[in-house]
Amino acid sequence: MFEQVNIEREVFGNGENLLMRGNVMALPPEFRNLAGKAQCVYLDPPFMTGEKFMRRRPYGEAGWKTGTPAPRYPAYEDRYTSEKEYLRLLRRLVGASRDLLQETGVFYLHLDWRMAAPARIMCDKVFGKTRFLNEIIWTYESGGRSRRYFSRKHDVILLYAKSQKYFFDLTRVPLLRGDKRRNHMARGVDEQGRMFSRITSNGKEYRYYDDEPVYPSDVWTDIGYLQQRDPERTGYATQKPLKLLERLLLPVTNPGDLVADLCCGSGTTMEAAGQLGCRFAGMDVNPEAVAVTANRLKPENLTVICPTGKGKAELLTGEEEGRFEMGGLEMEHPAFPAKANPADNLESWEIGRIEDGVFRVEQSFRRSFRYPELVRSLKMDPQAVKAIMTTDAAGIRRAWQRTGEA
Repeated sequence: MFEQVNIEREVFGNGENLLMRGNVMALPPEFRNLAGKAQCVYLDPPFMTGEKFMRRRPYGEAGWKTGTPAPRYPAYEDRYTSEKEYLRLLRRLVGASRDLLQETGVFYLHLDWRMAAPARIMCDKVFGKTRFLNEIIWTYESGGRSRRYFSRKHDVILLYAKSQKYFFDLTRVPLLRGDKRRNHMARGVDEQGRMFSRITSNGKEYRYYDDEPVYPSDVWTDIGYLQQRDPERTGYATQKPLKLLERLLLPVTNPGDLVADLCCGSGTTMEAAGQLGCRFAGMDVNPEAVAVTANRLKPENLTVICPTGKGKAELLTGEEEGRFEMGGLEMEHPAFPAKANPADNLESWEIGRIEDGVFRVEQSFRRSFRYPELVRSLKMDPQAVKAIMTTDAAGIRRAWQRTGEA
């Protein structure tokens, strides 16, 4: 038998990377302790749209296989009583980001047309005008079209350096030049059969080979917004594509560097940093964001700090000699099907042990679009399973401890 217990900290492996629920207005000590250690801080805060965003979350094996069913749950509210209230939050976020950076570090602030102008003025004050590096324009084609003005189809990403010692290597993000004809240049083929465009100026010929790389300017048109059925999608509102974060991080970080995100949302920054061999620290005020991010990260070398949920739920397990069976969660939720299968109520689960109020993970199992069927049978001594952490289909995490193990 297992009973629910309250756990705030869950550790995978040595727990070097950090993911937590927290509010920048009262910055948690785990982030204050990172002051001066981050090489890059990327910030994608709310845009002050005035909207309430929802998230679609696959339900059960069928949902992860086909995308249906996928109930909708509240993600976050992007509503503020005034522009003054919003700018107060943004000022705190920008200031905290600067404090996190080491001397070679850089800061990205991702916004849209609504607040990019006052944000630029704010960042000039926090970092200094001389630390401004770029205003990157990321254009895309998603969404509707306006007939009353030119359609707003771009975001603004401001780039600032902590100091003159900042690190930046543009050669890490090469683009293919291709064979597109440019500026009415003549075309040619050299002795090795390489195609090029050429132009003659002051009697000197300049060649631009098709197979030589070019590098991005500050207007990006080649990274699309995530489509509805993109396998990368988590269902979390305003999710940014991995390709975008990879381009932002590659020229400014090295493997082993720390990347931080104070509004981590669906966790794209954390996943991109991990794939590039960087350490990461992510925070969000919304527990739904923490659950979504945790589910897309590799279950290794990670500390998750987020209070477990409360509520009526029964953990169903089976035990026989040499095998432990996870039956699922018996519970009710207004977004779940009326005749819910207890196994479908479960999105992920871990087994481990609880030491000094910390859940230390030993094995982790989760659904994904690649592996929609959840592992629920383990060949092991059932009595060896001392504690279980579950995440249900609504993203609520719960901790369970074997009766009498406290």
